[in-house]
Amino acid sequence: MPACPLQPASPELLAAWRADAAQTAPGPVELPDCLSAQHTAVVLDLHFGLGLAFFATWHAFARQRGPGPVQRLHYIAILPHPPAADALHPDSTYAQALREAWPLPLPGTHRLLLDEGRVVLTLIWGTLEEELARLEAPVDLFYLHADPQRFDAAAPPWHAHACKRLARLAWTGAQAMVWGGGEVEALTAAMRQVGFIARPCGQLRAGVLALRYAPAWARPASHVAASDTPLQRQPRQPRHALVIGAGLAGTAVAERLAARGWRIDLVDAGPDVATRASGNHGGLFMPALARDDSPLARLTRAAFLFATQRWQALGGVGLEEGAAITGECCGILQFGRDAKQAWSFEQGAQQWQYPARYARWMSADDSAAVLGMPTMGGGYFFPEAGWLHPPSVCRRLLAQAGSYGQLATHFGRAVARLQRLQESEQWQALDADGSVIAQAPVVILAAGAQARALAQAADLPLNAVRGQVTHLPAQGFPDLPHALCGDGYLTRPYAGQICMGASYDRFDDPALRADSHADNLDRLRHMLPEIDQHHGQPGLPGAADPDLGGRVGQRCIAPDRLPLVGALPGQEPGLYGLLGYASRGLIWAPLMAELLASMIEREPLPLPRDLISALDPARFVGLSAGALDAINAPSAPE
Repeated sequence: MPACPLQPASPELLAAWRADAAQTAPGPVELPDCLSAQHTAVVLDLHFGLGLAFFATWHAFARQRGPGPVQRLHYIAILPHPPAADALHPDSTYAQALREAWPLPLPGTHRLLLDEGRVVLTLIWGTLEEELARLEAPVDLFYLHADPQRFDAAAPPWHAHACKRLARLAWTGAQAMVWGGGEVEALTAAMRQVGFIARPCGQLRAGVLALRYAPAWARPASHVAASDTPLQRQPRQPRHALVIGAGLAGTAVAERLAARGWRIDLVDAGPDVATRASGNHGGLFMPALARDDSPLARLTRAAFLFATQRWQALGGVGLEEGAAITGECCGILQFGRDAKQAWSFEQGAQQWQYPARYARWMSADDSAAVLGMPTMGGGYFFPEAGWLHPPSVCRRLLAQAGSYGQLATHFGRAVARLQRLQESEQWQALDADGSVIAQAPVVILAAGAQARALAQAADLPLNAVRGQVTHLPAQGFPDLPHALCGDGYLTRPYAGQICMGASYDRFDDPALRADSHADNLDRLRHMLPEIDQHHGQPGLPGAADPDLGGRVGQRCIAPDRLPLVGALPGQEPGLYGLLGYASRGLIWAPLMAELLASMIEREPLPLPRDLISALDPARFVGLSAGALDAINAPSAPE
């Protein structure tokens, strides 16, 4: 079922939450033992309201983080009707940071990294029962309200089936704190059926019922402890990863793991970062929209919002000297590839009523007025999207990873073979001469289409698709205020050039070709039918112009055009993939890296279970060649 447009909290609901905040306990005075014993503590809050319990827990975590084992706090909240940022509880210490990071009212999972990543807040905008079924997280502490209708009028009363979903997430020794009145007995009875028992658990204010998860039946091996005391999820040891590929995928996962204290060996055949598919002069970062809110739309929405947050945290985007990442958040105008898609775009905009900061419809007249020339039609406008110089992104990610102090790079070293030493459980990367480049217990393949040269990835259904971009001289080209996307894409000027493309070729030719330039120029004329008349020179350069520059790269594409993220199927433990980014590397890279790092660290995952399954590298196992062809998208630009 497609999601529905999100309904933010009404004034009546906000008033009820304020009343609750004035009458109920905000949270623990100190971290309960189920949190303080963990290196990465996890809370699931099902009555977030205006954030009072979140702020109280953050304060308790900040007081205990230094000397104790707990180093990171993961806080998850499911909100069917999220409040606006300015309605949040006015905590004097942390409220401003949360308001600045507060996500747009769009359905789905939003991951926020606060306090330099020490506090990870995962906000899930959606219905309680549906999102609980989708959630994947090892939970140590639950915050519950005995009356769920206080937070969602459509929510059913607590029952054993709903409580079973909580028990599925509960780590051995987990605790639950329950607020509420007369409905507490019904909730307690339902929780007892799934293994929660009433038991003192720390310093609580009056009126809060404390439950502890201590089932009398066997638990999955991953959750079993010797007793009902909290089982510590110790970080994997040694925390050392070998990352193969120094493009967007590889540098992003190096940064995300290094931020968690991992030692990284980064290997690439090129002399520097971004020498292959991630080396283009410019690329767009933007979401994909769909009327049915397809998996692609949901994934790119989460990825785009997380990427914009990460670019800001890494120092921001700009063209001025010293900018951390080269590019512009100048907005993107996306046209339909044809009249049918343009009509679907317009209908989708009317159906979804997206927040204006995220996306809005522009008619053909509106787009022509903004660009100063006729366009192929109307389109979506993404005001916070833009274009980036991918090599600058890779360099910034690598610098950030290096700032944590445990990064070694091995440029100019091509990995010819991987082997695993059973005795030491180490993976070794060897060159063509059989010399060991580096070794680690964890290997991440992030080398795009080149990964298939390794035996462990040879059976993955990945295709290398040639893409040629054309570089137009900025001199004489109209000064368009926004980047464009449609059948092709167009950036704004940088270093005297505009990047335009990209071809989608089924042949493999590393040299620039006039016919690919001609295809790109045709795409531009399709988006802007009168571009030749508005060009400062007598029309656009010819495709055969020897001075017309460009670049050729190989996209790595899976049959369903979605990335492959996770453990590689049929392989020894410790081998993971970050592959198949196709034409969307700039938005996939940050979130997919966060997802894989969370998987490896056994942390709450930043996406729901159904979308994680859609990214699983094992999703193609068992499919015939005919079945793969059937799900393969047409050979056209994304």
